[in-house]
Amino acid sequence: MACICDFCSTPGPVWRYPARNFVGYEACGIVGESVGEWAACEACHRLIAAGDRAGLTERSVVSFIAFHRELETIRCELASEVAKLHHRFFENRTGEPSVIA
Repeated sequence: MACICDFCSTPGPVWRYPARNFVGYEACGIVGESVGEWAACEACHRLIAAGDRAGLTERSVVSFIAFHRELETIRCELASEVAKLHHRFFENRTGEPSVIA
């Protein structure tokens, strides 16, 4: 299986961000856990480096909806949940990014 950006799902990420394990979401009794580092494409890496969390959320939502068009109807809710997930990532990030070899 090809590696994808953990933020926008673009194939072939080039950066890795170390992070602690954390609960990414809880919905309807289902818990999703984030385990370890996150991969990032060049575009998402630039947004992270610039501190542009709103831009990172927007890029992620646009990409996710491109793969799942039916979610356009809940775009605002989706953006809110993605922003929460990203916030948890930033809280649990443990160091500087490194290039994926």
